Amino acid sequence: MFDPKIIDNVFSKTATPEQARQVAAWFATEEGQAYFAQRYDRESYLLNEKILEEWIENEIPSKRMKVRFLSQLNLRVRTFRFRVVAAVLVPFLVLAGAFMYVANHSGVFQSEEMAEFVVPYGEQLNVVLQDGTQVQLNSGSRLQYPKTFGLFSRKVKLTGEGYFAVAKESTRPFEVDLKDIKVKVTGTHFNARAYPEDKKIRVALEEGSVNIADKTDKTYPLKVGESVEYDRTTGVCKITTAPDMTLHTAWRTKSLNFYRTPLREIIKTLERQYEVQFDVSDSALLNYRFSISTNKSNLDEVLSDLEKVSKVSFKQNYEGKYRISERN
Repeated sequence: MFDPKIIDNVFSKTATPEQARQVAAWFATEEGQAYFAQRYDRESYLLNEKILEEWIENEIPSKRMKVRFLSQLNLRVRTFRFRVVAAVLVPFLVLAGAFMYVANHSGVFQSEEMAEFVVPYGEQLNVVLQDGTQVQLNSGSRLQYPKTFGLFSRKVKLTGEGYFAVAKESTRPFEVDLKDIKVKVTGTHFNARAYPEDKKIRVALEEGSVNIADKTDKTYPLKVGESVEYDRTTGVCKITTAPDMTLHTAWRTKSLNFYRTPLREIIKTLERQYEVQFDVSDSALLNYRFSISTNKSNLDEVLSDLEKVSKVSFKQNYEGKYRISERN
């Protein structure tokens, strides 16, 4: 038998994380399950007993009649004054929610062992998680996930860019941790971009609905066709209507789609997608903005298209290295 004092501390949320894990592990045993069921039944009985005392002033003449009264209470308990039963009802509700609290905070029902997918530059990867959620990962991305999702939540961590088609489970929300913000959903399709070297995190919603939560737990609901841009430096979260969703998802088909995008962001994308490097003769060139859409797979052809819509030129110094300069 587990120490009842520690169990009470867990139910009242005053136990240490280690004690919570121990109690949750014990609840997973036959002995623990029996204890929990008995305590739940006892608290439920005491609740009805308290209500019965308030309703019936005289002594109930038989156990049979008492059982009948108790069964009727289950249909009428909602209409009873909360003040009268608060002393019993509150502990009862705490007990009823305790199992979920322990499971969520102890990690017993979610594997503590993490696995990950790492996508090198120049490659992409399609994965299917244990719940059926599909994730397409872009170049230079890392997805971390528990080997076993919890009973009440599904949580993963993304560094880089990924397109999520989340399996719908209304009772078990799906959460993507992008370090500075979190994307919370039950079932939807969205694109998330959070490369560590980028100043801004972007999330674009293609289907369903999501909530974005920042470091202060302030939430920003996102609707279909909208995108959110979170500035890591200022903490400002800006929601806009995406003029074209392919601006966010073109990479999935090996295409490039930029709209008034600074050159610094374009070359970062090219470096990841083609596993090359760029250096620039004048850093001011990196602020030039370009709009271009292409599905060409050859890098030289892509750079040629960029030169046609800009005043910059790209020259390959040696394999995998390009020099950017202003064209006269």
